[in-house]
Amino acid sequence: MRLRTVLALVFAGSALVLTFIGTLTVSRFVAARAQIRAEARMADLSGQLRHLIEANIAERLNDMQVLTSVAGSTATTPQARRTWVEALRTAYPAYAWIGFADRDGLVTASTGGLLEGVSVATRPWFRSGLEGPSVSDVHEALLLARALPELPHGEPRRFVDVSAPLRDGAGSVTGVVGGHLSLPWLRELSRAAVAPVLARDPSVEVLILAGDGTVVLGPGDRQGERMLGDLPAIDMLAAGAEEATARGVWPDGHDYFTGASRTRISVERPSLPWSVMVRQRVDVALAPTRSFVFQLATGGAAFALLSAFLGWLAAERLARPLHALVAAANRIGDVADVRLPRPRGYIEIKGLTDALGALLARLGERDRALASVNAELERRVADRTAELVDARDRAEAAQAHAEAGERAKGEFLATMSHEIRTPLNAIKGFSDLMLQDAALTTGQRQHLGRVRTACSVLITVVNDILDLARVESGRIELEQKPFSPRTLIEETVALLQGLAEDKGLTSCVDIDPDLPPYLKGDAVRLGQVLLNLLNNAIKFTAKGSVTVRAGYVEQEIGAYLHVVVEDTGIGIPATVQARLFERFSQADSGTARRYGGSGLGLAIAKGLVDAMGGRIALVSYEGRGAAFSFSVPLARAECQAAEAPAMQDGGLLGSFKGRLLLVDDSEVNREVARAVLERGGYAVDTVASGPEALSAVTARRYDLVLMDVQMPGMDGIAATRAIRALADPARDVPIVAMTANVLPEQVAGCRAAGMVGHVGKPFEQSELFAAVERWIGRDDGPGTSRAILDRAAFDAMAELVGRDRMDELLAKLAEELAHWLATSASVGARDELARQAHQLVSSAGVLGFTELARLCMAVERACVSSGDYEAPLAAMRVAAAEAIGQIDSMLAA
Repeated sequence: MRLRTVLALVFAGSALVLTFIGTLTVSRFVAARAQIRAEARMADLSGQLRHLIEANIAERLNDMQVLTSVAGSTATTPQARRTWVEALRTAYPAYAWIGFADRDGLVTASTGGLLEGVSVATRPWFRSGLEGPSVSDVHEALLLARALPELPHGEPRRFVDVSAPLRDGAGSVTGVVGGHLSLPWLRELSRAAVAPVLARDPSVEVLILAGDGTVVLGPGDRQGERMLGDLPAIDMLAAGAEEATARGVWPDGHDYFTGASRTRISVERPSLPWSVMVRQRVDVALAPTRSFVFQLATGGAAFALLSAFLGWLAAERLARPLHALVAAANRIGDVADVRLPRPRGYIEIKGLTDALGALLARLGERDRALASVNAELERRVADRTAELVDARDRAEAAQAHAEAGERAKGEFLATMSHEIRTPLNAIKGFSDLMLQDAALTTGQRQHLGRVRTACSVLITVVNDILDLARVESGRIELEQKPFSPRTLIEETVALLQGLAEDKGLTSCVDIDPDLPPYLKGDAVRLGQVLLNLLNNAIKFTAKGSVTVRAGYVEQEIGAYLHVVVEDTGIGIPATVQARLFERFSQADSGTARRYGGSGLGLAIAKGLVDAMGGRIALVSYEGRGAAFSFSVPLARAECQAAEAPAMQDGGLLGSFKGRLLLVDDSEVNREVARAVLERGGYAVDTVASGPEALSAVTARRYDLVLMDVQMPGMDGIAATRAIRALADPARDVPIVAMTANVLPEQVAGCRAAGMVGHVGKPFEQSELFAAVERWIGRDDGPGTSRAILDRAAFDAMAELVGRDRMDELLAKLAEELAHWLATSASVGARDELARQAHQLVSSAGVLGFTELARLCMAVERACVSSGDYEAPLAAMRVAAAEAIGQIDSMLAA
């Protein structure tokens, strides 16, 4: 930096420092004086207003005393007394009502005849008036609220009461005279008191607080608010001070100067401890001070600029002798012999020239030393580079080893999943087929049901392990699709309703009415979390209830779906709650033996909630039940995602639908799938390998190919690619994977090879038929119709809850449908139709009436989206009538 610049900055900086110190000192002094004046003015205004209120209240008490005297002398009849109170109200319109009451509290005369003959014996003004002149605090109108006209803007009527006893010649109390002062009287009184100040400074505000700290008069945003202990001035009055001043931040976030005083009403029964407060924002009160400080700072800045210019001129004069010396120094590296200029000017310049000459002498010695240091540095750099290369190689080897371990883990999980699912497919498939045999005895059906349940439990454990692996590896994939949270919760609860009822438990659903109709997120994963929590709640609850609560919380940081699952079960000790969300973790070693389970459900639930950016929590006390809750950020959705078409019941449709090719190396799997598909009306050819599949699709045209993946020799992936490489029309046949490979990356590999769908083993019949029917055209014309009952869904529900319970549920559904058919024609409001349709969705769908459930949802969507609901409503009525007929037939059988 040039000397000129340095001196200019020094001069300017010195001027700025002096200006800053002076401005700071003066501003503090001026601000302190301004604060004292502002606080004194607020205190003076609050005192003036307090005295005005006290004087006015005293006048009103005097009014009551006058009426007392008149009542004992000239106005002894009700008509005369009514004339007096009417005259007083005309003279002072602040009175909303004035009346005389006898010793028993019965109103004998009043303004406008209001409340005459009505008992006021329980009113505070009457009770205190019996004992002496009194003033009561602000209260809302009770008896007069219905008699007097409403105030503008819906403002409630509020009164301040004054009263005095009526005495006879012997001094005995014979009644009470009382008056109700409308609160606008107080507003006009305070406005008149501070009007001169408001004309000069509109920022001054008046607040009057009742004895309990409620704001009875003040800005609109503070009206009716309780302020006890919120401000220092109030604390000072509460401590016994009659007047107080303070500066502080009010709840609105602004800093105010405040003056406060407490009213003193001289009556036999003081009952009006009002606090009168006058406030002014600090920034407004100190605005003149800031203006003065700004002007002072501006003058200091101008002085700093002048100082900088003078410093620059002085530096220019000092720097001239140095320029020649700098030019000589710049030539030191360019020539071998540099002659320094003869020193001129100040002694300091001569000293600098001598020092530069000595420096030239030392440069030679430094160059030699530098060459030696450079050689040593190069050697050290080479050694360090070799060490870094070795460390990098070791790190890459460790990373490769870790990646190999992760791949081995994934391959092991995939292999184990496949090897377990393959025999389970046969067990589950044959169990399903045998359960559809009507000739089975009750005992045989129960035994097969237990086999199928055990199979489902094992499938759940396998799925839990795979889900946990995906969660821990961070490979979980979340969908972002619109869904109905209400439907999701109700259907999930309905799935476990039978299990709860078998244990004698009550299951409740409490959904906030403000829950949006549709949200955007992964409904499957949310259902998995809720199902895990519900299953645990039912499992660990012996008696009582299980309750699901759901709501939607919108905050500045985001919106959340909040779900709580509460039970009245055994509870969880505090000592084990911290590790409850760890994998394979349960409350104690006996939990698995008593209640079953793998200890993975909560770990998976936590992993899924974490993956969705939410939080899961637990509140529980041993022996008093538990409450699991989770909150997941979900945005509102405009409408529900398009739903998959309802499936027909393969077990009820026996007509020919198409020809399929089934490719699987397992004879048992081929036998199971073939039996299911042929029962559903399909012709099925089977082959055991990839080459046989190529030959089959070349020799014959198929409507669809069901392809296993893990086969010896040519696997399903290679076979699919080979088929896609054939000539038309064989290459265009739809190929659906039917395999125990269910990991997301495995499903993606199937689609990449050219497959159009995926069915996991062990398969559900409904899933298999849905995958097949999606790619085989179906005639929905007049000649055919959708099945009334999804037999597979019905049988699964019957197995879960029992036949007797199913008959009860069917009868209840038939009753609801009959009632709806009888009343729906008279319902014209869209929201009511949507509500009725929504109520029927869950009960119809859970019992297997999927077509009726689909039409109910179509009616609900049309009503909510303001679309045409007439066509789906007509179809829904037909489906409801058919469902009633089907139920009657089933119950009569």
